[in-house]
Amino acid sequence: MKKFISSALALTLIASVLAGCSSNTASTSDPGSAPESSTPSSQVESNTQEEQTNTEKALALIGTFASGDAETARELLDENYIQHNLAYGTGEDAFISSVEYLASADVKTTVENIRSFEDGDYVFLQTVYNFAGAGEQVAFDIFRFDEDGEIAEHWDVMETIADQSTWQNDNGKF
Repeated sequence: MKKFISSALALTLIASVLAGCSSNTASTSDPGSAPESSTPSSQVESNTQEEQTNTEKALALIGTFASGDAETARELLDENYIQHNLAYGTGEDAFISSVEYLASADVKTTVENIRSFEDGDYVFLQTVYNFAGAGEQVAFDIFRFDEDGEIAEHWDVMETIADQSTWQNDNGKF
């Protein structure tokens, strides 16, 4: 059932993108390379004193995996934060624990946002993560914001990136 729900969320997200929702996608001349982020996570400031869009807040939150900035994560999350990925604990404290754990890891976590878009109280991100050197994973993250502008819920679909050398068609090219 979990795989069905994850697949349904992924298909819904992809359908939304294909239907023409606004996105931040940089063009590239090499069709085999991944598009670069229009807003690199390293440039997303965690300054919550200034008014940030929900997209900027979501990018700042995922950036805490790389920066280890638990205080920023705490400022962005609703105290009753709900995590819908069953592999992780729910609640603000569980998220903060993940940020702190990654900050203490021997290998630095990397976060590269590929695209983002916002629809009402929801923000959708496509991101490549490498959590503490465990290997690259692509994720579609969905964040719901509450009436106070805090992140109240999160869903994701995450998959390990396949070895691109195996991506071939009958002509030896993809």
